[in-house]
Amino acid sequence: MKTTQKQLIQRIVLAVVIIGGGIWLWHDVIQDRVIPKRWGCVEQGAIYRSGKLSAALIERTLKKNNIQVIVTLTGEKPGDPDHVAEIQTAEKLDIELLRFGLGGDGTGDIENYAQAITAIVQAKKEGKAVQVHCAAGSQRTGGVIACYRLLVKSDPKEDVLREMRSYDWDPQDNPKLVPYVNENMHTLATRLVELGVLESVPDPLPLL
Repeated sequence: MKTTQKQLIQRIVLAVVIIGGGIWLWHDVIQDRVIPKRWGCVEQGAIYRSGKLSAALIERTLKKNNIQVIVTLTGEKPGDPDHVAEIQTAEKLDIELLRFGLGGDGTGDIENYAQAITAIVQAKKEGKAVQVHCAAGSQRTGGVIACYRLLVKSDPKEDVLREMRSYDWDPQDNPKLVPYVNENMHTLATRLVELGVLESVPDPLPLL
């Protein structure tokens, strides 16, 4: 009886380990090579957002969505296969690749926010579908898209925050992003006026 119980416990433990390992393998290894990481539509046929696409998915995903401009918010990673694949695929498909690097929490040089938003607006004016992405598709992408929605589209703050959360931004995990955006919003709006994106600085100034 004791032997049978021991074997049962061993089998249960083994099953738990296998299931746990399978879940880890799916989330950390397989998922992003099967499904484009946090791919989403900001404006149908015009603006898309995501995390970094794997080398296995990038060409078909860009073709499927007719992407003609890529705005990446990541830095240079020459040895990374997905980074290399993005550069090579952009060249192959004649896609304009623009890089405006930010920190992993979405903070950094506010000028890169201004340039990224300007590139998005310009692509839309030219009728070119644009993909905006960072590594995970949550913090940097979330910050830039939030500012685009607030300043360019005049979307309600509640809708913007809801979208940020839906792409896994969490104020407890990343408490720096919202204060950074709010502290720099006037500077960003002023710069967008200078770049011809906005006619004037909004009054009142939208904040998160």
